[in-house]
Order: sequence, then C-alpha cells, then structure tokens
Amino acid sequence: MNSSLGINRVWMVFVAFGALVLFAGAAHAQSASQLSAQVAEVAARVPSAESNESAAGQVISELDRLEALYAKVASEPSTNQMGLESSYHQLESALSTLYNTYKKKKDDCIAQIDSGGQCDYSVPEQLSLQALYPLSWLRFQGATSVYANNEAQAKRLLNEAIDGFTESTLVIVEPNLVRENLLGRANCEKELGKFEHPEYDKAIADFKKILEDGSGTAQYKAANQGLATTYSLMGKPEEAQRYTQGMASTGGSLMLQLQTLFSAENATSDPAKKAAYHKQIVDKIKAVEDNKQNWAIAIAAIGKYVRNPVEEFGNSSDPFEKWLLANVLLNKHDESGAAKYYIEAARASGKYNKGYRYAADIYYKQKRFDMVEQLANEMAKSGGADAQWAAYMGYALPRQQWEASGMKNAQLNDTWIKAAQNYLSKFPTGQYAAEMRFRLGENLQRAGKYLDAAKMYEQVSGQNEYAFTAKFNSAECKYLELVQGENSKDKKTASVNVDQLRTDTMKDLQETIKMEPEAERTAQNAAQKKFVHDVKGRAIYMLAGLMQEKNPDPKVMADLLQNYESQYPAMSDKFRDVQEWRIVALSQLGRYDDVDRDLAAIVEKSKGNTAQSDFIKELGLDFWKAAQAAQDKGDQKTYLANAKLTVTAYTYFEDMVQSGKTQAKNLTGTLSILGKAYLALGEEPKAEATFNQVVKADAASPDANAGLATIAQAKKDYKDAVTLWTNVENTAAESDNLWYEAKYNIAVIYAAQGNVPGACSKLAQTRAEHPTLGTPEIAARWNTLQRKICLDHK
Repeated sequence: MNSSLGINRVWMVFVAFGALVLFAGAAHAQSASQLSAQVAEVAARVPSAESNESAAGQVISELDRLEALYAKVASEPSTNQMGLESSYHQLESALSTLYNTYKKKKDDCIAQIDSGGQCDYSVPEQLSLQALYPLSWLRFQGATSVYANNEAQAKRLLNEAIDGFTESTLVIVEPNLVRENLLGRANCEKELGKFEHPEYDKAIADFKKILEDGSGTAQYKAANQGLATTYSLMGKPEEAQRYTQGMASTGGSLMLQLQTLFSAENATSDPAKKAAYHKQIVDKIKAVEDNKQNWAIAIAAIGKYVRNPVEEFGNSSDPFEKWLLANVLLNKHDESGAAKYYIEAARASGKYNKGYRYAADIYYKQKRFDMVEQLANEMAKSGGADAQWAAYMGYALPRQQWEASGMKNAQLNDTWIKAAQNYLSKFPTGQYAAEMRFRLGENLQRAGKYLDAAKMYEQVSGQNEYAFTAKFNSAECKYLELVQGENSKDKKTASVNVDQLRTDTMKDLQETIKMEPEAERTAQNAAQKKFVHDVKGRAIYMLAGLMQEKNPDPKVMADLLQNYESQYPAMSDKFRDVQEWRIVALSQLGRYDDVDRDLAAIVEKSKGNTAQSDFIKELGLDFWKAAQAAQDKGDQKTYLANAKLTVTAYTYFEDMVQSGKTQAKNLTGTLSILGKAYLALGEEPKAEATFNQVVKADAASPDANAGLATIAQAKKDYKDAVTLWTNVENTAAESDNLWYEAKYNIAVIYAAQGNVPGACSKLAQTRAEHPTLGTPEIAARWNTLQRKICLDHK
C-alpha cells in the first residue's frame, strides 16, 4: 500500500469542523458535471482491472485521486450536494468492486494454503487495502455531503467506513498508515456521535491514541483539532478549549478556537466567566486585525457562532469592538446597523476615522443625503485626508441631486460647480482632482465653450479612470470648434489659428487611440470596456475625417480604417464615409484587389437596401471616370482595374432590375456604364445583354446604341453597326462626344466596305460644320483617318 495515500486525507479533518473558508480558494475550480465525466471515464476501466493486477493498481490510484477531488468539490459552498449523487455512486461501486474482487482473491489464496497448496496473496491483499482506504473516506464524505440530511443512510455509511478503517488497522503495521486509518475512524465516530452519543467517547479515544505518538507526526494537528471539535459537540467547551490553546491562531485553528470560546461563553451562566471568555475572544480577534485573511475568518466565525452580534459587542465602550461589530453587520447585509457602529468607532478613536467614510458611503447609497452632509461637516474639522474627502462630498452631494433632477436644476448645478472649484483651490493635486476637472470640462462642453472645455480636460492627468475619456473629450471639443469655425460666415475674423487647432486636435485623437488598449484592459466591467472601445471608434473616424481634408498618406489612411466596420458596429451611421475614404486610399496605393473585396462586401450587404443606391452609384461613377482618365493616358492596367471595380459596384443595380425591385428605364445611364465596363473587360455577351436591356427600356439611348454598335462593328456586322451608329447620330446631342464617335465610326465602316467617297464626305462635312471635332483625342483620330483614306489616297 502506497504510504502517500493517507497523508492527502488530513485536510478533510479541517472540512469536518466547518472551516471551509480556508479551502474555497485552494480547491481547483471543478464542477459536479466535470467530476462526473472523469469518474465515468475511469469507472469504465474497472471490468478490465478485475482480471489484471497491473491495470488494477493504476485504476485504483485514479479512483483514489477522484475520491480526493470529490471531497474538494463537496466542500465548495456553491456545490449542489445532490448533484454529486451520481458521482458518489459510481465511485463507491468502482472501489467496492475492486476491493471485494481482490479481497476474495486473497481469501481464496489463503484457503488454498490452508488446504496444503501454495499461493502468494501479497498482491491481492495490497490491492484490496489500497481500494479500501479511499472507499472508507468516500463513505465518510457521502455521509457528510450527499446524505447529510438522511440519518439512516448517513449512519450506515459511517459504520461501513469505521469497519473499513478498522480492518486496515488490523493488517497494517507501518505507524504512519495506522495513524491515518485511526484518524479516519475517529472522524467517522465523531460524525456518528451526532446520532449515537457514545460514539463521541470512541472518537476521543482514537484521537488521543494518535496524540500519544507525539507532536511531530503528520496527524497530530488534525487529531488535536478533532478532540477540540468533539468536546465542543459534546457540550464541554472548557475541555475543547484545552486543545485549542496551544494552536496557532491561523486558518482553521482560529475558526476552531473562536468556535470553542463562543461555545464556552454561551454555556456558562457565571457573569465573571462569561466576561473572561468575551475578553479572550476580543483579544484573539484584535491580534489578527491587520491580517486580511484571519480578519475575514474572524468575521465569518462571529456570523456562524454568535446569535446576536449586537448583544455580544454593541454595549462595549471599546472602539475596536464597535469597529468589529460594524464589519460583522455589514457582512450580514445590515447596512444601517453597520453605519451606526462605524460612526461610533470613528468618534471614539482616530484610528477608525475611516468609519466616517464607510458610513457616509452607506448613507449615500441609501440617498440619506442629510446624514452624508452631517458626516462630511464632522470630517471637515479633522483636517488631512478626511478634510479632503469632506470637501469632495460637498461636491458629490449636489452633483448627485443635480443628476437626479435630469440635469435641469440650475441651482444645484451652480452649487456643485462652486464646490468643485473650491476643492481644486484647496487640493489642486488631490485624490479627486481628476474627477473635478473632468466634470467641469463636461459642463463647459455642454455650454458650447469648446476651447475652455478642452483646456480643462487637458489638466486631467495621471493614471486614472478619467484620463482616457478626458483626452478624447479634449480632442472632440477642438474638433467641434473647427467645425463651428468652418461654418462661421465671417471666417476672417475668427480668433483661432485653425491650422494649429487642427494639428492639436489630430494629436489628441492619435493619443486617444494609443491610450485605448490599456484603458480597455483596466476597465472594471463589460459596459465600461464597450464604452472605451466605442470611443476609439469615434476617435478614428474623427481623425480620418480631418486627414482626408489634406491629401493624407494613403497607406496611413488605409491602415487606420482597416476592418473598421467589424470592429466598431456602433459607428454604422458613419460607414459610408469610412468606406469611401478607405477605398480612395487603397485605390491610390494600387491595391485594387483590396478595393474590390471591400466593394463586393458593401454591395452584398446592401442588396435589397435602396437607401444605398446613391452611394453605390457615386462609387461606380468615380471608378468609371478613373478608368476613362487612365485610358486617355494610355495606362491600360489602371483602366482595366477601374473597369472591373465599376462592374463590381454596378452589379448592385443589375440585381435590382433582375429581381424586379426597379425598372431598367430608371437606370439607363447607370446600366449603360455597366455595359461599357463589361465591354472594356472583353465580356461582350454580358455587355450586349446589358445594352439590349437599356435599349428595350429606352430605344433612343445614345450610350446603349453606341455600345451595341461597337459590338456589331467588331463582329464586322456592318449593316447593323451603321444602323446603330446612325441612331446615336440622330439622338445624341452635338455637344456629346458620342455624336462625333458615331460619325467617325460610320466613316470607318464606309471605308471598310469600300465606300471611300462616302467616308471622306462624312469626315469632311462634319469637320466643316464642327472644326473642333469634340475633343483633341477624337480630332487626332479624325485627322489620321482622313489623311489615310482621303488625302494620302488621292
């Protein structure tokens, strides 16, 4: 049997007398469902372990570990004990099966020896004892957890556990393991004593037997505590106290000592003894006043073992007892009672001056502002940090009442402003200075005094909850001042250096963006984190808006706005601007694939949303104009890239027509551009279908007829081409370049058909009537053709 198995169970003794506070933080977070899953996985291996000794050892070790884990989960205050029932039964069944299997094998082996045969039962015996130990502890745990409220079942399990521990002590000779089993049996006897009082005597005998081996054993402290709790349960507080006096006042020992002292105090009717016990209690708690963990244990002990804390501590003149009582009542959620004794403690001793503040916080939460004001005035006389807090409350009270009025009470508004200014005059670098300046800045901002507000916000410095928002608000105020200046009719008389203000605004916005990650990380809750995150979204938008007015570096702009829509959904009403700025920047960088991806996403999200029509139409037109400009410069790559973007944008309108959401006659110009873009990309079938759709809606459309004419001409379908170009000639305005294109292409077709005189006549007549020939580009082509077929030919 592994000697390490027993030592891990010593901690269970602490759980038994209720000092759960020590272990709530130590136990790993583990739910009943997670435990159940682990138990089921190991229990499934039990059948194979019944016939395989090597596997049995491993499975028993795993079950041993899970039994200890069960005990930890069961000790968690938040655990639903009935939720452990399934895990308990699986564990007990698995351990019982292996214990009984290998005990039988041992017994069979002994019977074989008794019959004159030979057999080695050492391994079966070791495995049976290895399973019996955690099985006995599990039954103890079951009796005190799942079946704690079932007397019959609890008694049965405790008796079975006692039998198990006893069986082990009769076989084991190693002293440490003997003590472990005695400790387990003693704890079972102690629990059983609640139902059958004579069992207490058996528990005491076993605990004392462990103590006989000296204080150096691993079980000594647990046995000592076991004796104290057993005597306490027996109603013998003085005996219990004997076993707590020599123990350190930490952890479970402190809880046990206080339990014992409170029990002794309650048990005696002698006023002198009662007073003596009370003094011991107070002295013991006072000794741990500055230890957070032990102070919490003391508060918990009073809550658990004192029926009426006010009766116990409230009549004392000792400031410490009043302070202690205030904390106990607060822990019991009696805030009014806590406030009363916080004040009494503070008035009785300067050591507990913070009691004023604690009480004021309670009254403030209860909206008992008269009491808060009374305490603030009392504290103002003391000077130092308390006077500073009192000055703060002089601001906080009217401020809260002003907010409660819907921020409409002018008198309260003036009161809190004056109080804030008074605080800053006395404590310019005080604890609450940042909040005061921030609120004063907000007030100036509401009044439209943006530059004054910005200056106030700029004074909010240091690492505090207001610094991040103050930085953004400063930028926002400067931004609003810029907008206000731009909207001013008399810009020349403006007293503000606009360029410097723009620079300062952008700097504040950049710093806001830089500060955001840390501000979001340190935000106290999800709502604050969202607020900080959304502020960053606003800052990015404002910064991008200022940048785009001054020909920004396209890479900086593109990086700034990357994934903006997915990161800042609260800014959805500004997405059009963001998308346009980012698309322009990406286009300038020649990142057309990124533009196309962005554009396709916009179109996809906008399907069926006619409110997006104008925005997408404008985008597509800009792309087509960029394509034409690139073509005029001979930049074929840029021409084709922008033609593709035009197609991506205008498929939105193509889908609208095809789905019946609008008619083609309402989009003839847009669809004609789409057809031209298809044609530029060499997608003639799509171009032809688009142009035909337009002509069907508007037979006189110059653009659509020109598109169809171009396609027919390329196919050398000259008859249809001439007819279509003639339609353009007859319907296009003479100021429209298409009018010249029509006449030019008719001449080209005539020449291709061998009708050179007709072609030359067309060219000459048009030149005579319109010498400019529309554009220099058309004129250059005109000159080349006329020279080639008319002048040079002669």
